[in-house]
Amino acid sequence: MLPNKDNNQFLLKIENQKLVLILFILGLIAACNSNPPTAKLPIIEGESTSQRIDELLASANNSLGANAARLRISAIELLLEQGSLNQAEFESNADGFRETLPPELRRRLTTAKANIANSQGNPQLALQFLTETLPINSNNTNPQLRRLLGNTYLLLDRPADAFRSYIENTEEFEGNESSQDFHNLAWDALMEIADTELSTLANSASNYTSRGWIELAKAVADQELSIKGQLDAIQQWRRVWSSHDAARILPYPLVQLQQNWEQRPRQVALLLPLQEQAGRAIQEGFLSAYYQSIDANRGAPLIKFYDSSGVTNIYPIYDEAVNDGADLIIGPLDKELVNQLHRLPNLSIPTLALNYTDQDSFSGPENFFQFGLAPENEIEQAAQLAASAGFKNAAIITPSGSDYLRLKSLFENAWNEAGGTVVSESAFDSDSDYAEIIKQSMAIDASEERAKKISALLPRDRIEFVPRRRQDIDFIYLIANPRQGRQIRPTLAFYFAESLPVIAYPSIYDGSDNADINNDLNGIIFLDAPWLLQESNSFKQQVSNSFRRTAGPLERLRAMGIDSFRLHDRLKQLSSLELDALGGATGVLTMNSDREIQRQLLAAQFLNGAPQILAPSKQLSR
Repeated sequence: MLPNKDNNQFLLKIENQKLVLILFILGLIAACNSNPPTAKLPIIEGESTSQRIDELLASANNSLGANAARLRISAIELLLEQGSLNQAEFESNADGFRETLPPELRRRLTTAKANIANSQGNPQLALQFLTETLPINSNNTNPQLRRLLGNTYLLLDRPADAFRSYIENTEEFEGNESSQDFHNLAWDALMEIADTELSTLANSASNYTSRGWIELAKAVADQELSIKGQLDAIQQWRRVWSSHDAARILPYPLVQLQQNWEQRPRQVALLLPLQEQAGRAIQEGFLSAYYQSIDANRGAPLIKFYDSSGVTNIYPIYDEAVNDGADLIIGPLDKELVNQLHRLPNLSIPTLALNYTDQDSFSGPENFFQFGLAPENEIEQAAQLAASAGFKNAAIITPSGSDYLRLKSLFENAWNEAGGTVVSESAFDSDSDYAEIIKQSMAIDASEERAKKISALLPRDRIEFVPRRRQDIDFIYLIANPRQGRQIRPTLAFYFAESLPVIAYPSIYDGSDNADINNDLNGIIFLDAPWLLQESNSFKQQVSNSFRRTAGPLERLRAMGIDSFRLHDRLKQLSSLELDALGGATGVLTMNSDREIQRQLLAAQFLNGAPQILAPSKQLSR
């Protein structure tokens, strides 16, 4: 279960999960028929599937009643197996099916039609087939239909309904191979349910089975940051819910927790530039999470730090850590040192690099993982946020300089990929006149020039001129620090752009809680790490008391250190998809197929001089 999912719902939709579900459903098509076809046609050795389909359809055309339906349904099921969706859909609408069918044939036809609809990206139609044509109620315990209905609900983003479908009458399946499958499916559906919805589900749970499942999910979620904590919570749950189905057959991800704990790293080496502020900030974050784990009796590995300050060749220090007994290495931080490890054909132990390689051609050695505060991640999510609001045209305002030129280019690419267009670009120097920059960006200068031309032709006392900004801009993407932002935002308002939404790069917020000076940032929306936005976080208060309060960039690196500890025993789970996501200080952490850790950030808006986390329904609108 993901923390703060209600605040991240627009970001926490991991798109490849839907693709996985669709492929999963396709893989189940053959299994959805609980009884083998009873069409009385001999199977000829060496006969192709296409030939078999043709024979079944030909025989169906020459038969009547239930026998014709049985033959045609068998052909449809084979068409589905080979992926011939259009022909399967055509045959499923044959005139012969308008007659009343026996229950078993009706079930098989409905199953086939629902599978066709799901495979064509129309789960709403599939649900209609399943609930109207063949109502599923407490008296219908067919496991294949339960599975199909649950999968359809998941495709419709209705995980609570999917959960109910999976657990309905599971006691009927106990003792057969369906039990483990349905427990796995029920658990996966629970993991998709937002925290607030889960609480509602718990309050409305009317039976022992569903209530037990929900209590298990809550117990595991409460200990998300610790495998040992989760194992202890499961044992406690089993003592209380000893008669529950899941107490006898745990979902597979929970079974795997014990193995993951036994295979956890026992000695961790950190390769950090400890003579630099960045390295020390990461060290502080890592140690904070380390001692938090010890204090909570969650267990912690032996750790050893290696100073990589000034190192230009990573191999000697890396080999030293391996020879000292490390079974996980975290670091290095420097991109060139990360590139050196990435070029190796293999690594003897798992390595979590704290930056991303420049090389995109391959994902690196099998044991090589990457985690960092990549601007690409932050900018892509800003573009997604704007696109979700229906925006099309963007204006970009950035500082000048090569670093900012790269960030501007990243946003342009992300916005173009989202289907948008950049219609205005402006850059300012540190000593720029912001008024001139904004006038240029909003085309106020062009409006004033037109007024001058008109004034030259007409008597001055007949002209009343009000400048007008360009109207083709939906929002502004701003890259600026807080000082610059505090001047740019009021200047936008002065030049008639107060109503334009402004989405900013995270640099707009430095972690300061001075509302008086930040009032000029009011209205600006940005995405950032939960660590900077959740001031009520008690652990953050402990860290601030132990170490100095730092500026925004170093606070983000400190959060990265916290997450590097939280990831140290979760890499296997994330890479094998046993764990979809992990709540972190830098964001909700997921892993892609290149073993890169990606972060889902929180959206916030300056209100009354302070950033307020935005609920999805209140984030942006046209």
